[in-house]
Amino acid sequence: MSEAAVSSRRLVLFVAAVFGVESAFFAVVAPLVPRLVRDVHLTTVDVGFLVAAYPAGVLLAAIPSMALVDRWGVRTTTLAGIGILIAATLGFAWGQSPVLLDAARFVQGVGGAVAWAGALSWLTSSTAAGRRGSVIGGAVGAALIGMVVGPAIGALASEVGRGPVFTGLAVVLAMLALASPATAPASTRRRGSVQALLRLLRSRRAGFGNGLLLIIGIVGGTVSSLMPLLAAQRHGGAGFIAGILASSYLLSAFLNIFLGRISDRFGRQWPTLVGFVIAAAAFPLLPLVGSLTALAIVTVVAVSTLAAMWTPTAAMVSDGAESGPTGQAVGVATMNAAWAAGGASGPILAAWLADATGFVWPFVLAGVLCAASAVVLLLGYTRRNEPKGVADQAPAISRR
Repeated sequence: MSEAAVSSRRLVLFVAAVFGVESAFFAVVAPLVPRLVRDVHLTTVDVGFLVAAYPAGVLLAAIPSMALVDRWGVRTTTLAGIGILIAATLGFAWGQSPVLLDAARFVQGVGGAVAWAGALSWLTSSTAAGRRGSVIGGAVGAALIGMVVGPAIGALASEVGRGPVFTGLAVVLAMLALASPATAPASTRRRGSVQALLRLLRSRRAGFGNGLLLIIGIVGGTVSSLMPLLAAQRHGGAGFIAGILASSYLLSAFLNIFLGRISDRFGRQWPTLVGFVIAAAAFPLLPLVGSLTALAIVTVVAVSTLAAMWTPTAAMVSDGAESGPTGQAVGVATMNAAWAAGGASGPILAAWLADATGFVWPFVLAGVLCAASAVVLLLGYTRRNEPKGVADQAPAISRR
């Protein structure tokens, strides 16, 4: 194997590890919700704020992170994000009040956004347009493997305590930083991210991708805040919540890898359209099922389908961004901001609506948003929106 191939493989493994560990942090909260409700006396709205804190941090840091890539380069930005995650994880490990826990999750979101911007820009700027769906699918697949592990970590922390579990995760992050590749594309130091952002905002492809990621954030946030409470009402504990979420993310990890290749071969539109149709049918059923078994089955279908749509929608944004580290960093920043805007608002709005009207209407609204997204995608996204080398080549050239 050539030196370049070895270097490329090491980069792919490193980026996959960053996404996996960061996503595990994101996914740990749901199994902890029943214990936090008991120990810290969180209300339904308090749970919404806790779930929203992480994507709120991502939203704050998403756009500034592109400037960090532009100025510092992809490697330094990635390591800075990992450093922020380490500090915030220690805060979440030992915080004993709702305010401290919310603050720690918020700062984790900041670190996650910076790490994602650096790592994904590092990867996509080194990949040809015709293979971006595949590499994004692999990266998102790695992130979802992390989300498989995350609920198990949350369940473990619910049993033995947050302190030792999350301190151990901070050590894992530090080891990951030490294992980062030594070489990376150099920073241009031209501060061209603002111009690249303005050009990306004029891209129809990127606009569709970011709009759909906003919906994915809203719907995903609704599930993250309310599904654990639905499970608790049916006497499901932390292990049950962790199990169905782990199953959902494991399935969606494979779906993301598959959809990455499909979207490279046949285009971004149809995999995304089918996913939104399935999600529109599944989400309104969640509060209506009466048994834990039925809740588990419907949740796995709904959550895995929603998470699987990250790859084709993120590929839309990457297609609309300029090539090179700065342009791809801008694409990553906008997709993080779009998802985070939905992820930060969705849990709070859903929790407020559930507190006022019950659990049915938030999930009905989630289904309506998915159905409306499918209609807009069908009517507005045409073949000419695809870049050269995607959906126009006979054979496919084979992400979080």
